[in-house]
Parts: sequence; C-alpha cells; structure tokens
Amino acid sequence: MKISTLSAALLGALIAGGGVYSHFHFKNTAPSLEQLQLDQQQSGEITSQSLLNVSDGVRSAIYELNLEADQLIQAKVSGPLPAQLSVLYQDQLLERAPVKEGCNSCSSSTNTNAILVFKAPSTGSYQLAVSGKDKSAYGPFNIQISELKQLAGTTLQPDSSIDDWAQNKPQSYPLHISTDGLYVIDLKAITPNLDLLLKLKNNENSVLAEDDDGGTDLNSRITRYLKAGDYVLEASSATGDEQFTGGYTLSITQQELSPQAQQLNNLGDELILDGVRRSGLYTDQMTPFHFELSRPQIVTVRLHADNFNGQLKLGPYQSRHSGQHNAQQIRALLPAGEHVVELHGENQSGLYELWAQAENTTLSQSAQPLPLNQRTAASINHLVDGDLYTVVISEAGQYVFHMDATQFDSYLQLFHEQQLLAEDDDNGGDLNAELTVWLEPGEYHVLATSFEPTSQAYPYGLSVYAK
Repeated sequence: MKISTLSAALLGALIAGGGVYSHFHFKNTAPSLEQLQLDQQQSGEITSQSLLNVSDGVRSAIYELNLEADQLIQAKVSGPLPAQLSVLYQDQLLERAPVKEGCNSCSSSTNTNAILVFKAPSTGSYQLAVSGKDKSAYGPFNIQISELKQLAGTTLQPDSSIDDWAQNKPQSYPLHISTDGLYVIDLKAITPNLDLLLKLKNNENSVLAEDDDGGTDLNSRITRYLKAGDYVLEASSATGDEQFTGGYTLSITQQELSPQAQQLNNLGDELILDGVRRSGLYTDQMTPFHFELSRPQIVTVRLHADNFNGQLKLGPYQSRHSGQHNAQQIRALLPAGEHVVELHGENQSGLYELWAQAENTTLSQSAQPLPLNQRTAASINHLVDGDLYTVVISEAGQYVFHMDATQFDSYLQLFHEQQLLAEDDDNGGDLNAELTVWLEPGEYHVLATSFEPTSQAYPYGLSVYAK
C-alpha cells in the first residue's frame, strides 16, 4: 500500500481514536509501507523527513502487518525514541499505547518504551504506527512483533501459561490438577492499567479463593494447596466488566515441597518455645498449635508467611505486622496453663516459618478489672502487645469504650469468648480510639494497645459507660 493512498483512511480513524494524528504530510513519490514480520526485530528512525501530524508536530513511521483472524499480537518498541504505538484496521483505530511512564528520557537500546497488545478481528492487512511522544521526539528505535499463546479450547495444566484478550466480560478456563500439591496461579496484565481479579472455583462453580492485588502492581495471585481434580479459573476486572479490556497472561506453577519445609504438622502440632524457627505448609484450614506454661511468662510468637496473608490468634490477641514483608507477631503476658495459637490464612495456602519463645517476668499476668462509668489511668505496657482488661456487663444496652492518649496512637479491641467483636483506631478524635457497641450481659475483654509499637510506657486513659 502506498502512503499516498493511506492518508485519507488514517485521517478520520485516528482523529476519532484519540487525536494521535489529524493529517499526515507526505510526498507523492512516497514508497510502499515496510512489512513487519512476526518474531523478527526491525529497526527504524523518526527524523525530520518522517510523516508529520500537522496539528501537533508529532512525526511517525507507518508499517504494514498481515494477520489471520483472532491472532493475539504484541508489539514492542525499544531504543532511544520515547515512542507511542497505534494500530488500525479498515480505517478504524483498534488500540493505542502511549509512551511508557518513566521512559520520557529513555536512552538505552534495551529500554522498552511502548507495548501494544491487540487481537485481530479479521484476516487482513493492519497498519501499525510508531510515533514520537511529542513534536521534539526524534531518534532510532527497534520494533518487534510476536504472537501470544492462546488456550485455544484446551484445558489448562500446571507449569503452563496462556495469553488472552479481555472483551468486557469475565473469561473462564478449565484447569486439571493431576497431583496433590501447592500451586501458584498468576494473572498478569499485558495492557497497562488493567486491574485484574482472579477467582478459583470448583466444578460446582463455588468460589474457593479469589484475589485482586496479591501479585505485583495491579496483578492477581492465588497460592493454594489443591487436591487432584478439575477446577475453573475465572479472569475479570476488579473495577467492573466494562473496564475488562486488554491483554493478560494466566499461568500456574507447582511449588516443590521438600520434607525440610514441612517440619510442622498441617493439622496442628505442639509449639516449642525455644526460639528455633520451624517451617510448615498451610493448606487453607485453621491450624492450631498447643503449648503449656508452668508459670506466668511473656510469650512471643512470630510468623513469616510465603505467598499468603497469614495471621495468628492467641486467646484475645491477634498478630500484628512486625516490620517485615508478610511477617506477623504476637507478644503477650500469659498466665500459667494451656494455650493455643491459631494460624489463619484467608482461604489461601503457602509455606511459612513459626518461631516462639517464653521469657520470665515479674509483671502481673491477669487481666485487670475495668470499672464502669469512670476513667482508668494507666501506662501502656510497651513490653507486650498492650494491656488486657475484663469488663462485666450486667444489663444489655449500648456501651461506649473510649481510650485517650497524647503521646501515641491509641488502639482498642473488644473480645467476647476469645472472638473479636469490634476494634478502632481514631474514632475518638485526634489519635484517640472509641467503640460504640450493643452488648448483652456477660464478661468481655478489652485490649488497650497502640496502632504502632511504642518504645516507652506512655500514659493513657480508658473508660466505658452506658450510652
């Protein structure tokens, strides 16, 4: 195709498609468009002689690409030129990719400056335009076209991946697991700004697990221990079907499980308080760990979870982030007797390390009584995860719990029969915590703590009264 015959077609299509071009300046003797070949890198350059968009001064190089219907294509531009990409078919703009963020001053030939993914609607000739990001953008570039692998109606297997194109509705993929094991399922966007949502379902269409941003950026990841059998993976957008347009990659890999990685029983085990790290496999079911104290002690339990959001519970205490990625910790003053630490994982699975130790202490180990209708003054116990109180409610009604502090960010948690009923950070104004809850007669526990760990015993006040 001659560039001189292409001008009128590009004019209307590209104006309607986002204003990249409004008119190209060309010579009547312009050569035919250069053909792009799949899986071959080709070089080009934007110069002062390249096609000109007279509305904004941006210059472009136009290529031709012959495709079959439903081919899924990825175009990449690298090199010094900060580039944007557009693809047209039958006078219509199909897709456009602006210059990648952070590449405004790209200078290395290894930099990928623009990526465009599109699905060919029909067999025919397509035009691909490489343009500078603005009127001052000139320089050489490399362009490479590749075909992405699609599922093509077969069942997805472990240790494989497929590419696909979203068209404003969820996409489902059959998955067959032949061996029990731990699997990592990733849903990654190829098209920029595609916020993905991944669901794992059984054959009855019940959701076993789902994830929005568990991968990098806006990508999704599910880590799950799967029994042999058939499942369904569903890809969609976290922002609604109308936003689910673009290319993405779906992959599943099986993680190797060595005996050394499974020192702890995944059905529950004794927790040894010796400060030694022990590893285990969490299989999406609450796992209890038991230990016994012969005297009151400060107990620290630390969890590091790999590829899942693990959380620990110990009586009324719940683990908090300890400053490391996916690391959680409980540090509590406990009385003599038997105790249980529960490991939870939000319907996901993964490997983890558990570490626990006990320290002798002269601190009082029992929960302090919290009287109604008066302010209790105290200092935060910075050696453990806050101060535990017991409050007895004799009449059903609405009650307000208020914690005030000026030197740290106060945090309140309310428990009944070791179940968390409510928690709050700043509802009391400034950095004060406040809970307003309906309570039936009974005994409750209140944990007065700080949003972030403190290094000193700062003062605070705590009160509860009927509203």
